[in-house]
Amino acid sequence: MQIKRLQDRHLADIIALHHLVLAGIPAGFAARESDDFFAGHLDQSGRIFGIYAEGTLMVYGVLGLPRPGDANFGNDHHLPTELLPKVAHIDGVAVHPAWRGQGWQRKMIAFRLAQAPQFGRDIALSTAAPANRPSVISLLSCGLSIRGIVEKFGGTRYLMRRDLVTGVNNDTAISADAMTSSQWLIMDDLQQQQQALAQGRIGYAFAQTDGIDMIAYGRATMDHYGRVSK
Repeated sequence: MQIKRLQDRHLADIIALHHLVLAGIPAGFAARESDDFFAGHLDQSGRIFGIYAEGTLMVYGVLGLPRPGDANFGNDHHLPTELLPKVAHIDGVAVHPAWRGQGWQRKMIAFRLAQAPQFGRDIALSTAAPANRPSVISLLSCGLSIRGIVEKFGGTRYLMRRDLVTGVNNDTAISADAMTSSQWLIMDDLQQQQQALAQGRIGYAFAQTDGIDMIAYGRATMDHYGRVSK
């Protein structure tokens, strides 16, 4: 199955899949986007990629390419103004229930990370609700790390980041052997994670210990553009 860029003629299918997925998950797990959001991200403010199978849109993923004046996740990360044009949003992804459990969320994240530098964007930013375990795990597995916790999109969200500069080993920022002062924290304990973030640690891995979901936090080497300001 080949991932393709979706066009205006696919807008109704994108919107329908978005609402189908929202209807099947708890409130606050994912942002409820407007029809205008999807229409704008087909061209003006980004790209939407997806796959059709048996005539049905089985998955889509939104790549946000914020323009001057658009909402930019870089502001949540306190990026300097001159870096905001380098930001790509790894925005929403939706997988049709009939095709879940096949790793499509992770595949769509990886695809958009590969696409972003083609648009001159090498700072990949995303958000995820801590309670939305599949999204958090998929983002972490694709090299994004947790840099903050904020109230956004009607609920609590992790702020996540990965730099995509060609020729730079970006994985050093999230690999276990590059970390110092690492500690595993209970995923539901957001206060403890906030404290770790305030101490300059970032969340870089997920694991289960005795059935308890955990996030590893540690101090890492600097990103290509420097550590995110707190």
